[in-house]
Amino acid sequence: MRYVETDRGYRLDVGRISINQSTFLLLAAIIVGLGGGYGAVAFRYMIVAEQQLAFGYLAPALHVLGRAHVVAVLMIGGILTALIVTRFAREAKGHGVPEVMASVALQGGIMRPRVIAVKSLASATCIGFGGSCGREGPIVQIGSAIGSVLGQLVRAPTPIIRTLVACGAAAGISATFNAPIGGVFFASEVILGDFAPRSFATIVVASVVAAVIGRANFGNHPSFTASAFYLVSSAELGLYAVLGVIAAVWASAFVRLLYFCEDRFDAGRANPVLKAALGFGVVGIIGMWFPQVFGVGYNYVDAMLASHVPAGQSLLLAALKPLATSLTLGAGGSGGVFAPSLYTGAMLGNAFGRAVHDLFPSWTATSAAYGLVGMAAVFAAAAEAPITAIMIVFEMSNDYTIILPLMICTVIATLIGQRLLGNTIYELKLVRRGIDWARVRRPRPFTRVRVRTVQRTPEFVAAATQPISEIAHKLEHSPEFVVPVVENERFIGMVSASHLAAALLTHPGMPAGDLAQPAAAMLRQDDTLEQAAVAMADPQTPLLPVVDPASGKLLGILTRRDVLNAYRSRTDI
Repeated sequence: MRYVETDRGYRLDVGRISINQSTFLLLAAIIVGLGGGYGAVAFRYMIVAEQQLAFGYLAPALHVLGRAHVVAVLMIGGILTALIVTRFAREAKGHGVPEVMASVALQGGIMRPRVIAVKSLASATCIGFGGSCGREGPIVQIGSAIGSVLGQLVRAPTPIIRTLVACGAAAGISATFNAPIGGVFFASEVILGDFAPRSFATIVVASVVAAVIGRANFGNHPSFTASAFYLVSSAELGLYAVLGVIAAVWASAFVRLLYFCEDRFDAGRANPVLKAALGFGVVGIIGMWFPQVFGVGYNYVDAMLASHVPAGQSLLLAALKPLATSLTLGAGGSGGVFAPSLYTGAMLGNAFGRAVHDLFPSWTATSAAYGLVGMAAVFAAAAEAPITAIMIVFEMSNDYTIILPLMICTVIATLIGQRLLGNTIYELKLVRRGIDWARVRRPRPFTRVRVRTVQRTPEFVAAATQPISEIAHKLEHSPEFVVPVVENERFIGMVSASHLAAALLTHPGMPAGDLAQPAAAMLRQDDTLEQAAVAMADPQTPLLPVVDPASGKLLGILTRRDVLNAYRSRTDI
């Protein structure tokens, strides 16, 4: 089984059977959709099992500690999570989504197969034992790893593997939220960073397949039970705009708090297990009085949508949830920030809605309507993904009547969030590792193309002792204007047609080594085509040799024609 490139694109050869690229992508999307869908189902059942272990068996055994038994349970969960992550796959720590983004942008979508099992176990343990984080980030990483592994198994080219990774991300979101459209936009907007038509169609297939699996297991109903919210008065749009501003400021504080906690824990010299025990223990202390911060917390979002959360408590939870999440993930937990963002936005919007409804009861909607809109606004401000936020909240609530306030609030929150943060909550994790994310996310065409994939064998290579008259005779029948010269396979220079013509008049028997001129630059196979293009900007450099840096052996050549052909083929993928 192998994936090969042809004049008409890529194809997959399985024995004597050849499958063209379009057919393969369709089949692969279905497989990844199945894997991502069932992976999301299995992961949610794992969380339930861990919750039963933690609070069904372990907590009763620790009741001798009184109310502090909750702290002990959380500390045990943190210790188990840290052990799993540090022993088996360190990339399973944290959100999950930044790791997928880095894989797509920096590693061609390559992810280790073990991530599927390790991330599932670590995140299920973290959330099941009360860690304050979301299940969506882990599900995205699990689904993406499934797509990556499939691409690696068939040795697919980098663009195909990236697409399959995005398919896995969409499948995970689609299955867990019952939001196939939101899953597609999340994969395109957040993971890939664009809406390329070819990859978009493939992602749609994977997302639909996963949604079918999710509905078969969890039922065909919205994730949240939302009442029929609507815009009471057009004057309310101004209030929703104000909510967008508040949501952006709140999201910015959440993101800064998250990375502040990560910095403090990373700066400590304690063992990762001790750090996790400490961080989870503090979350447990908060949870002794406010258990609403434990786990994903969607049941409390449902309570808010049913108008069962008072304004004071709602505002307090909007502050405590980011703190608990920052402590959980900063201490080494494994889970996402998607759900905490929605939770925080719901509580913030509910508090704001109750305040404005008390002030203007005749022309404002219920507080829960503002809570629903706040969910999208906080996530959009943190992730700079307004389309994803709008579509996911719309699909999760299945309520179209609130779409106009949702769009107004979310767009304003996104624009202000961009100014306050500069990078998204996911990008910041990569920027802090020293990655120039703006350059990586929107690279020039040749930054990902290696010279080894474009170099070619020269039609004619001259030996250093070869008379230039022989070289001139061979050049008469060659399209090349420059000939590389080697001595014992080691590159020593080049002979151009113009220098050759001048020398033939006086010294036809001159050896090529005496006439050879050093190259303006020499390339290695691991150099990028961008580096080659920069060197070729000099009009006196029509050809660049590709050499082995250790031995100086000539491995191939690169001309302007080769670079132009490479540009045309890469932009057609």
